[in-house]
Amino acid sequence: MPRPKGSQNKITSEVKEKLQLLIDDLIASLDVNKLDANQRIKMLQIALQYTITRMKQATNEVREDDMPVFRLNNIIRTVPYLEK
Repeated sequence: MPRPKGSQNKITSEVKEKLQLLIDDLIASLDVNKLDANQRIKMLQIALQYTITRMKQATNEVREDDMPVFRLNNIIRTVPYLEK
């Protein structure tokens, strides 16, 4: 019988719990005052990745639906002028 939808795998939840305990112990054992400026900046950089949401990359894609229709009409109208 499969797990209910949205429930976590037992092993996954146990691993996450143990990792969280390990991380908590590691953070508690750090003495930030003993770190030099570079180490503090690196620690801040790593911590911010998990606390602040990242902005998604914006792209400027042009779809065919967004293209103006008048271009073909303008070309057809200018051809007789070019033939004169």
